[in-house]
Amino acid sequence: MPVTLREIARACDVSTATVSRALAGQPYVAGALRERIRAEAARLGYRQNPLVGSLMAHVRRTRTDRFLGNLALVHVSDVRSVRIGPQQQVILDSVQKRVRELGFSIEVFRLGPDARDESVLIRVLRARGVSGVLFAYPQPSEAPRSFPWSEFSVLALDFASREPRLDTVCHDHYASMTRALAWLRAAGYRRAGLFLERYKDARTNYKWSAAFRSFQLQEGGVGRVPVLMVERITEPDFAAWSDRHRPDVVLGHFDTAVAWLADQQRCVPGDVGFFSLNWRSRTLPCAGIDPQLELQGRVAAETLIARVQHGDRGIVPSPRLISVPGLLVDGPTVRAVAGPSGRGSVRADL
Repeated sequence: MPVTLREIARACDVSTATVSRALAGQPYVAGALRERIRAEAARLGYRQNPLVGSLMAHVRRTRTDRFLGNLALVHVSDVRSVRIGPQQQVILDSVQKRVRELGFSIEVFRLGPDARDESVLIRVLRARGVSGVLFAYPQPSEAPRSFPWSEFSVLALDFASREPRLDTVCHDHYASMTRALAWLRAAGYRRAGLFLERYKDARTNYKWSAAFRSFQLQEGGVGRVPVLMVERITEPDFAAWSDRHRPDVVLGHFDTAVAWLADQQRCVPGDVGFFSLNWRSRTLPCAGIDPQLELQGRVAAETLIARVQHGDRGIVPSPRLISVPGLLVDGPTVRAVAGPSGRGSVRADL
Protein backbone atom coordinates (compact mmCIF):
# COMPACT_ATOMS: atom_id res chain seq x y z
CA MET A 1 0.00 0.00 0.00
CA PRO A 2 1.25 3.53 -0.71
CA VAL A 3 2.75 5.38 2.24
CA THR A 4 0.42 8.09 3.53
CA LEU A 5 1.06 11.49 5.08
CA ARG A 6 -0.46 10.18 8.30
CA GLU A 7 2.21 7.47 8.57
CA ILE A 8 4.97 10.00 8.06
CA ALA A 9 3.38 12.32 10.62
CA ARG A 10 3.18 9.50 13.16
CA ALA A 11 6.86 8.60 12.61
CA CYS A 12 7.94 12.23 13.03
CA ASP A 13 5.48 13.02 15.84
CA VAL A 14 3.98 15.98 13.97
CA SER A 15 0.63 16.76 12.36
CA THR A 16 -0.28 15.68 8.85
CA ALA A 17 -0.63 19.36 7.95
CA THR A 18 3.00 19.94 8.94
CA VAL A 19 4.09 16.99 6.82
CA SER A 20 2.12 18.32 3.86
CA ARG A 21 3.66 21.78 4.17
CA ALA A 22 7.19 20.37 4.56
CA LEU A 23 6.92 18.14 1.51
CA ALA A 24 5.43 20.99 -0.53
CA GLY A 25 8.37 23.23 0.38
CA GLN A 26 6.24 25.86 2.06
CA PRO A 27 8.07 28.35 4.29
CA TYR A 28 6.01 27.68 7.40
CA VAL A 29 8.13 24.71 8.57
CA ALA A 30 11.55 25.20 10.18
CA GLY A 31 14.50 24.05 8.10
CA ALA A 32 15.70 21.25 10.40
CA LEU A 33 12.20 19.84 10.86
CA ARG A 34 11.51 20.06 7.15
CA GLU A 35 14.65 18.05 6.35
CA ARG A 36 13.80 15.46 9.03
CA ILE A 37 10.31 15.00 7.56
CA ARG A 38 11.72 14.65 4.05
CA ALA A 39 14.29 12.13 5.18
CA GLU A 40 11.62 10.04 6.92
CA ALA A 41 9.38 10.23 3.85
CA ALA A 42 12.24 8.99 1.69
CA ARG A 43 13.00 6.16 4.14
CA LEU A 44 9.38 5.02 4.09
CA GLY A 45 9.26 5.21 0.30
CA TYR A 46 6.67 7.98 0.05
CA ARG A 47 5.99 9.32 -3.43
CA GLN A 48 4.10 12.52 -4.14
CA ASN A 49 1.30 12.48 -6.67
CA PRO A 50 1.60 15.73 -8.70
CA LEU A 51 -1.95 15.37 -9.99
CA VAL A 52 -3.37 15.34 -6.48
CA GLY A 53 -1.20 18.34 -5.57
CA SER A 54 -2.45 20.28 -8.59
CA LEU A 55 -6.06 19.42 -7.77
CA MET A 56 -5.74 20.55 -4.16
CA ALA A 57 -3.99 23.75 -5.20
CA HIS A 58 -6.88 24.47 -7.56
CA VAL A 59 -9.40 23.78 -4.82
CA ARG A 60 -7.62 26.14 -2.45
CA ARG A 61 -7.42 28.91 -5.05
CA THR A 62 -11.10 28.70 -5.92
CA ARG A 63 -12.16 28.49 -2.30
CA THR A 64 -10.20 31.50 -1.03
CA ASP A 65 -7.80 34.22 -2.03
CA ARG A 66 -5.41 33.06 0.69
CA PHE A 67 -1.78 34.13 0.31
CA LEU A 68 0.36 31.19 -0.89
CA GLY A 69 3.93 32.23 -0.16
CA ASN A 70 6.86 34.64 -0.40
CA LEU A 71 9.35 34.79 -3.26
CA ALA A 72 12.41 36.99 -3.78
CA LEU A 73 13.90 38.53 -6.88
CA VAL A 74 17.61 39.21 -6.32
CA HIS A 75 19.41 41.61 -8.64
CA VAL A 76 23.10 40.66 -8.47
CA SER A 77 24.92 43.91 -9.29
CA ASP A 78 28.60 44.65 -9.86
CA VAL A 79 30.73 47.77 -10.19
CA ARG A 80 29.92 48.00 -13.93
CA SER A 81 26.17 47.47 -13.66
CA VAL A 82 24.73 48.72 -10.38
CA ARG A 83 21.24 49.45 -11.68
CA ILE A 84 18.73 47.21 -13.38
CA GLY A 85 18.75 47.91 -17.12
CA PRO A 86 15.53 49.04 -18.85
CA GLN A 87 15.00 45.79 -20.75
CA GLN A 88 15.74 43.60 -17.76
CA GLN A 89 13.28 45.76 -15.83
CA VAL A 90 10.58 44.82 -18.35
CA ILE A 91 11.28 41.14 -17.61
CA LEU A 92 11.21 41.71 -13.86
CA ASP A 93 7.95 43.66 -14.05
CA SER A 94 6.43 40.73 -15.94
CA VAL A 95 7.74 38.32 -13.29
CA GLN A 96 6.12 40.33 -10.51
CA LYS A 97 2.80 40.58 -12.33
CA ARG A 98 2.60 36.84 -13.00
CA VAL A 99 3.68 35.93 -9.46
CA ARG A 100 0.86 38.02 -8.00
CA GLU A 101 -1.64 36.45 -10.41
CA LEU A 102 -0.64 33.03 -9.07
CA GLY A 103 -1.22 34.01 -5.43
CA PHE A 104 2.36 34.66 -4.29
CA SER A 105 4.15 37.82 -3.26
CA ILE A 106 7.62 38.80 -4.45
CA GLU A 107 10.07 41.40 -3.21
CA VAL A 108 13.09 42.78 -5.05
CA PHE A 109 16.52 42.84 -3.38
CA ARG A 110 19.91 44.05 -4.60
CA LEU A 111 23.01 41.99 -3.88
CA GLY A 112 26.30 43.86 -4.24
CA PRO A 113 29.85 42.46 -4.44
CA ASP A 114 30.46 42.94 -0.70
CA ALA A 115 30.29 39.62 1.19
CA ARG A 116 28.47 41.39 4.04
CA ASP A 117 25.60 42.14 1.67
CA GLU A 118 25.17 38.43 1.14
CA SER A 119 24.93 37.61 4.85
CA VAL A 120 22.34 40.36 5.34
CA LEU A 121 20.32 39.10 2.38
CA ILE A 122 20.28 35.54 3.70
CA ARG A 123 19.03 36.68 7.12
CA VAL A 124 16.25 38.73 5.52
CA LEU A 125 15.14 35.89 3.24
CA ARG A 126 14.94 33.49 6.20
CA ALA A 127 13.13 36.00 8.40
CA ARG A 128 10.49 36.63 5.75
CA GLY A 129 9.87 32.97 5.04
CA VAL A 130 10.97 33.16 1.39
CA SER A 131 10.69 29.81 -0.38
CA GLY A 132 11.89 30.66 -3.89
CA VAL A 133 14.58 33.00 -5.24
CA LEU A 134 15.01 34.30 -8.79
CA PHE A 135 18.48 35.67 -9.59
CA ALA A 136 18.91 38.37 -12.25
CA TYR A 137 22.41 39.35 -13.37
CA PRO A 138 23.20 42.41 -15.51
CA GLN A 139 26.50 40.75 -16.44
CA PRO A 140 27.69 37.11 -16.14
CA SER A 141 29.58 36.73 -12.87
CA GLU A 142 30.12 34.37 -9.98
CA ALA A 143 27.10 33.34 -7.95
CA PRO A 144 26.88 34.20 -4.24
CA ARG A 145 29.64 32.25 -2.51
CA SER A 146 27.96 31.15 0.71
CA PHE A 147 24.31 31.15 -0.31
CA PRO A 148 22.36 28.30 1.40
CA TRP A 149 21.06 26.81 -1.84
CA SER A 150 19.41 23.81 -0.19
CA GLU A 151 16.96 26.08 1.68
CA PHE A 152 15.38 27.61 -1.42
CA SER A 153 13.98 26.86 -4.83
CA VAL A 154 16.25 28.81 -7.19
CA LEU A 155 16.20 29.99 -10.78
CA ALA A 156 18.25 32.40 -12.89
CA LEU A 157 17.53 34.75 -15.77
CA ASP A 158 19.50 35.02 -19.00
CA PHE A 159 22.88 33.24 -18.69
CA ALA A 160 23.63 34.51 -15.23
CA SER A 161 26.21 32.87 -12.97
CA ARG A 162 29.21 31.00 -14.31
CA GLU A 163 29.42 28.76 -11.25
CA PRO A 164 27.37 27.22 -9.84
CA ARG A 165 25.09 26.76 -12.83
CA LEU A 166 21.40 27.25 -12.07
CA ASP A 167 18.26 26.38 -13.98
CA THR A 168 17.93 29.33 -16.36
CA VAL A 169 15.22 31.04 -18.42
CA CYS A 170 16.47 33.06 -21.39
CA HIS A 171 15.95 34.11 -24.98
CA ASP A 172 16.82 31.42 -27.56
CA HIS A 173 19.55 33.41 -29.30
CA TYR A 174 20.79 30.54 -31.47
CA ALA A 175 17.40 29.65 -32.92
CA SER A 176 16.51 33.31 -33.43
CA MET A 177 19.67 33.95 -35.44
CA THR A 178 19.23 30.80 -37.54
CA ARG A 179 15.64 31.57 -38.45
CA ALA A 180 16.34 35.24 -39.06
CA LEU A 181 19.04 34.32 -41.58
CA ALA A 182 16.64 31.94 -43.33
CA TRP A 183 14.06 34.75 -43.50
CA LEU A 184 16.61 37.22 -44.91
CA ARG A 185 17.78 34.65 -47.47
CA ALA A 186 14.16 34.25 -48.57
CA ALA A 187 14.05 38.04 -49.02
CA GLY A 188 16.86 37.71 -51.56
CA TYR A 189 19.91 38.69 -49.51
CA ARG A 190 23.08 36.77 -50.44
CA ARG A 191 25.90 38.42 -48.43
CA ALA A 192 24.85 38.75 -44.79
CA GLY A 193 27.30 40.39 -42.41
CA LEU A 194 27.25 40.22 -38.60
CA PHE A 195 28.80 42.92 -36.39
CA LEU A 196 29.05 42.38 -32.62
CA GLU A 197 30.64 43.77 -29.52
CA ARG A 198 32.52 40.94 -27.88
CA TYR A 199 30.81 41.15 -24.48
CA LYS A 200 27.34 40.87 -26.03
CA ASP A 201 28.35 37.63 -27.71
CA ALA A 202 30.13 36.34 -24.60
CA ARG A 203 27.03 37.02 -22.48
CA THR A 204 25.07 34.52 -24.61
CA ASN A 205 27.86 31.91 -24.50
CA TYR A 206 28.70 32.98 -28.07
CA LYS A 207 25.40 31.78 -29.45
CA TRP A 208 25.01 34.74 -31.82
CA SER A 209 28.28 34.17 -33.65
CA ALA A 210 28.06 30.37 -33.43
CA ALA A 211 24.63 30.33 -35.09
CA PHE A 212 25.75 32.79 -37.77
CA ARG A 213 28.89 30.84 -38.70
CA SER A 214 27.05 27.53 -38.60
CA PHE A 215 24.40 28.87 -40.98
CA GLN A 216 27.11 30.08 -43.36
CA LEU A 217 28.74 26.65 -43.42
CA GLN A 218 25.77 24.30 -43.17
CA GLU A 219 22.80 26.15 -44.66
CA GLY A 220 24.52 28.42 -47.15
CA GLY A 221 23.03 31.04 -49.40
CA VAL A 222 24.13 34.01 -47.28
CA GLY A 223 27.78 34.27 -48.34
CA ARG A 224 30.94 34.05 -46.26
CA VAL A 225 31.34 37.58 -44.88
CA PRO A 226 33.53 37.29 -41.75
CA VAL A 227 32.05 38.41 -38.42
CA LEU A 228 33.13 41.85 -37.24
CA MET A 229 33.86 41.18 -33.55
CA VAL A 230 35.40 44.04 -31.54
CA GLU A 231 35.38 45.26 -27.96
CA ARG A 232 33.42 48.37 -28.93
CA ILE A 233 31.76 49.07 -32.28
CA THR A 234 32.94 52.34 -33.87
CA GLU A 235 32.13 53.89 -37.22
CA PRO A 236 35.72 53.55 -38.60
CA ASP A 237 35.82 49.81 -37.79
CA PHE A 238 32.35 49.28 -39.24
CA ALA A 239 33.12 51.31 -42.40
CA ALA A 240 36.40 49.47 -43.06
CA TRP A 241 34.67 46.09 -42.66
CA SER A 242 31.71 47.12 -44.83
CA ASP A 243 33.94 48.55 -47.59
CA ARG A 244 36.10 45.46 -47.71
CA HIS A 245 33.39 42.77 -47.64
CA ARG A 246 30.36 44.63 -49.12
CA PRO A 247 27.54 42.82 -47.28
CA ASP A 248 24.08 43.32 -48.75
CA VAL A 249 22.45 43.10 -45.30
CA VAL A 250 24.03 43.72 -41.88
CA LEU A 251 22.88 42.29 -38.55
CA GLY A 252 23.77 43.87 -35.22
CA HIS A 253 22.54 45.48 -32.02
CA PHE A 254 23.04 49.12 -33.03
CA ASP A 255 20.79 50.85 -35.55
CA THR A 256 23.36 53.66 -35.78
CA ALA A 257 24.70 51.42 -38.53
CA VAL A 258 21.99 52.89 -40.79
CA ALA A 259 23.59 56.34 -40.49
CA TRP A 260 27.07 54.88 -40.94
CA LEU A 261 25.97 53.19 -44.15
CA ALA A 262 24.51 56.49 -45.36
CA ASP A 263 27.92 58.10 -44.79
CA GLN A 264 29.31 55.46 -47.15
CA GLN A 265 26.74 56.49 -49.76
CA ARG A 266 24.88 53.20 -49.28
CA CYS A 267 21.11 53.55 -49.04
CA VAL A 268 19.00 51.42 -46.64
CA PRO A 269 17.24 49.28 -47.76
CA GLY A 270 17.92 49.96 -51.46
CA ASP A 271 21.65 49.14 -51.43
CA VAL A 272 21.96 47.27 -48.15
CA GLY A 273 19.57 46.07 -45.46
CA PHE A 274 19.79 46.44 -41.68
CA PHE A 275 18.40 43.87 -39.24
CA SER A 276 18.45 44.46 -35.46
CA LEU A 277 19.40 41.63 -33.11
CA ASN A 278 17.37 43.37 -30.40
CA TRP A 279 14.34 45.10 -31.86
CA ARG A 280 13.33 46.32 -28.39
CA SER A 281 16.41 48.60 -28.24
CA ARG A 282 15.76 50.28 -31.59
CA THR A 283 15.91 54.07 -31.97
CA LEU A 284 14.33 54.12 -35.43
CA PRO A 285 11.82 51.97 -37.34
CA CYS A 286 13.59 48.80 -38.41
CA ALA A 287 13.35 45.04 -38.85
CA GLY A 288 14.71 42.76 -36.17
CA ILE A 289 14.24 40.18 -33.43
CA ASP A 290 11.86 40.87 -30.55
CA PRO A 291 13.20 38.79 -27.60
CA GLN A 292 9.73 38.67 -26.01
CA LEU A 293 10.80 40.13 -22.67
CA GLU A 294 7.33 39.86 -21.12
CA LEU A 295 7.08 36.19 -22.03
CA GLN A 296 10.49 35.53 -20.50
CA GLY A 297 9.20 37.03 -17.25
CA ARG A 298 6.01 34.95 -17.25
CA VAL A 299 7.90 31.74 -17.95
CA ALA A 300 10.40 32.51 -15.17
CA ALA A 301 7.61 33.17 -12.64
CA GLU A 302 5.73 29.99 -13.54
CA THR A 303 8.90 27.87 -13.49
CA LEU A 304 10.01 29.14 -10.07
CA ILE A 305 6.56 28.65 -8.54
CA ALA A 306 6.38 25.12 -9.96
CA ARG A 307 9.68 24.33 -8.24
CA VAL A 308 8.40 25.75 -4.96
CA GLN A 309 5.16 23.76 -5.16
CA HIS A 310 7.02 20.52 -5.91
CA GLY A 311 9.55 21.09 -3.12
CA ASP A 312 12.50 21.21 -5.54
CA ARG A 313 15.25 23.00 -3.66
CA GLY A 314 18.91 23.62 -4.19
CA ILE A 315 21.09 23.26 -7.27
CA VAL A 316 20.17 20.40 -9.58
CA PRO A 317 23.00 18.12 -10.83
CA SER A 318 22.18 18.85 -14.47
CA PRO A 319 20.89 22.44 -14.79
CA ARG A 320 18.20 23.01 -17.37
CA LEU A 321 17.98 25.81 -19.90
CA ILE A 322 14.44 26.97 -20.67
CA SER A 323 14.57 28.91 -23.94
CA VAL A 324 11.96 31.45 -25.04
CA PRO A 325 11.73 31.93 -28.83
CA GLY A 326 12.12 35.35 -30.37
CA LEU A 327 9.73 36.99 -32.81
CA LEU A 328 10.73 38.18 -36.25
CA VAL A 329 9.60 41.77 -36.81
CA ASP A 330 9.33 43.13 -40.33
CA GLY A 331 10.37 46.71 -40.95
CA PRO A 332 11.44 49.33 -43.49
CA THR A 333 15.18 48.54 -43.25
CA VAL A 334 14.96 45.25 -45.19
CA ARG A 335 13.42 44.12 -48.44
CA ALA A 336 10.09 42.30 -48.37
CA VAL A 337 10.01 38.51 -48.56
CA ALA A 338 8.65 37.48 -51.96
CA GLY A 339 5.30 35.71 -52.09
CA PRO A 340 1.84 36.08 -50.53
CA SER A 341 3.20 35.97 -46.97
CA GLY A 342 5.73 38.74 -47.60
CA ARG A 343 5.19 42.00 -45.76
CA GLY A 344 1.52 41.46 -45.15
CA SER A 345 2.16 40.75 -41.49
CA VAL A 346 4.01 43.21 -39.26
CA ARG A 347 5.28 40.51 -36.93
CA ALA A 348 5.82 36.82 -37.61
CA ASP A 349 6.79 33.98 -35.29
CA LEU A 350 10.37 32.86 -35.66
